[in-house]
Amino acid sequence: MHCLIYSVQGEGLKVRQKIKKSDYLCAKNQLIFICIRMKSINSKCVFCFKVLFICILFLNHSCNKPVSENSTSNKDSALLMQDSMLVETENPQIKAYRAFIYMLDSTKAESVTQAMNEFKRAFVGKSAGLCDSAYLVLQQHIDSVELKLNEKFLSDTSDYSALYRGGKLPQKVEKTQKALQQNGFKLATSEGIVYIEQDRGYVTKNLLTMFSAPMQAYLLQIEKENTEGFMADAAIVISPRTHVDRIIWYEKFITENPKFILLKNCKSYKKAYLTYLLTGIDNTYLYDYEEDMKLMPYFVQAYQYLLKTYPESEAAKLVVPYKQAIEQKQKSVVEELLKKYVIKGLIFSGRN
Repeated sequence: MHCLIYSVQGEGLKVRQKIKKSDYLCAKNQLIFICIRMKSINSKCVFCFKVLFICILFLNHSCNKPVSENSTSNKDSALLMQDSMLVETENPQIKAYRAFIYMLDSTKAESVTQAMNEFKRAFVGKSAGLCDSAYLVLQQHIDSVELKLNEKFLSDTSDYSALYRGGKLPQKVEKTQKALQQNGFKLATSEGIVYIEQDRGYVTKNLLTMFSAPMQAYLLQIEKENTEGFMADAAIVISPRTHVDRIIWYEKFITENPKFILLKNCKSYKKAYLTYLLTGIDNTYLYDYEEDMKLMPYFVQAYQYLLKTYPESEAAKLVVPYKQAIEQKQKSVVEELLKKYVIKGLIFSGRN
């Protein structure tokens, strides 16, 4: 079971469009309304509001002038704005695709195939950037279907124990498994519990070439991680090297793609992997003997590999003082370093 939660953020779906402000008659009406609401109105108050309203009209007039009339130099004009405000609106093609998705039955696995087919039809030949943005809409739908399938799966009384005990699957279970696989899902198990999860290869197999190079690299990495897994029965199941390599992959990817549409996801994954590298997890303890602060072999190997292979990496710079404090049995220093890393947003809290 892959323990990291793959949430999809909606960055990049918006484009900017200028819309004229309404005229200042509304401002006049608001001022009148304020005057009416006051407990007492005297001539001085009315005079003040008139002066305020005249100032607003003057500012409106000056802002509507051409820049050449409204400034004396290019430097000054850089500080001025036209009388318009930026409002974010969704790309029409993505908006249409979202509307299509909205009409699908998200309680059924086949709705993902329908969404996939429409994606191909609607975005074939379109720019990679547009396809990247549209992917977020598709992935949101897949996430929603996954959740609802699992909700419905709770009431399924079929015997799925053969999935984790071995042996021939009952006919009904085989039928369910086949239907899920045809629509981008699969049955998975963890600690004797059976559930439904996404097959990340479904998107890459059907749509990969439509996306930008960074999105392709990202999707292939996510597929690889899900195939390999990360945690089962509250224990890390990948090798120390693979663990370190994932952290470094995200480090490099984030550096090389600072405007990537799913950058927040990448930062979260790197943060999670780094947290487990420094603190361990329930059944993958950091220490063999906690009182002696003796590291488990998993972390000895991971730290050695990181410092030897990627000595200039961000992760290595965090591990060096941390490992040194552990070797010197400085528990308070270890705790302070973890606290410092949490405060800086480099790792999650509460893992140790």
